[in-house]
Amino acid sequence: MHPAPRAKISRMSELSIPFNPLREELYTPEDLFGEFDPKDASSYARCADITILSYFWKFGMNPTLKSGAATLEALHDNAMSLATRSFTKQHANVIAIMGGHGMKRGETSYRGISHIAHSLSADGFLLTSGGGPGAMEATHLGAFLSRRPIGELDDAIAELKKNAPLPKDANKLVRKDGTIDLDIATQLHAWFAPALEIRNALAPENRGTSLGIPTWLYGFEPTTPFATHSAKYFQNSIREDGLVTIGVRGIVFAEGSAGTVQEIFQDASQNYYKNFYPMVFLSSPAPEKQHFWEKTLPVRPLIEALLGGKDEFKKNVLFTDDNDAVVAFLKSHKVA
Repeated sequence: MHPAPRAKISRMSELSIPFNPLREELYTPEDLFGEFDPKDASSYARCADITILSYFWKFGMNPTLKSGAATLEALHDNAMSLATRSFTKQHANVIAIMGGHGMKRGETSYRGISHIAHSLSADGFLLTSGGGPGAMEATHLGAFLSRRPIGELDDAIAELKKNAPLPKDANKLVRKDGTIDLDIATQLHAWFAPALEIRNALAPENRGTSLGIPTWLYGFEPTTPFATHSAKYFQNSIREDGLVTIGVRGIVFAEGSAGTVQEIFQDASQNYYKNFYPMVFLSSPAPEKQHFWEKTLPVRPLIEALLGGKDEFKKNVLFTDDNDAVVAFLKSHKVA
């Protein structure tokens, strides 16, 4: 008898894998940006985070071009989920903040979210977000400085506001073949540097803890260095599911667009069928019935129609433009 033909096995070494698919720990800023040099504008392109992004866009995005890549990414994402569960088991009060990546440093809503996160983190809540720029960065900045006076947070916001804006064409950082556009990488270096400088200037014992959950699918958006821990995923669908299930003491939906709306209705579905966790819809100040979630993106009628019949609705859903009301509402749901 002839022996059965051997299955063809991909040579993993040919993929030049820049990550550990069986990683047991969450990422830190040092893991992702250890190669960053504030004085070297070309260093951002050499960071591990960007090396992994380049690999992913070349081999691993849907449709995956390499079966070995798909397998290793799946192992990695599963490892991230396990590490996240292990980490969050240590924190009974987890709050997620969702919102647009286009929120500019220093604008009123950015400052408001930073202050909310600062207050909640100082009171023992673990703050989490999608881990990118905009409302996400504001979340982690507030949590990061929660062991310091609020004035230091305002100083940090003012410093960030003075520096380069996020490049408008950041989504072109990586070409389809995985190569990096060095001009855009240089612009991202200028945007990223002041945040990392603020982060590195604070002694580790003074840093508030937070968890970012970003994805390499949108890896052209810098992962914020203000998140002390990051569960970074390849597959955004797994990452999104994790984001809307992790906020067991509530999710704050700041102003955003399609991605934030998607998260709202993923959370609403979860609250309809499973445990009902608090939902906060935060808008910029506006006349009655003209708030962002009532007028610009009018999700309120549908949320009320879908969840209004639930006994938990009145005590677990808040539409507001008042930052202090957000903090008080969420603190009322804190468990010992």
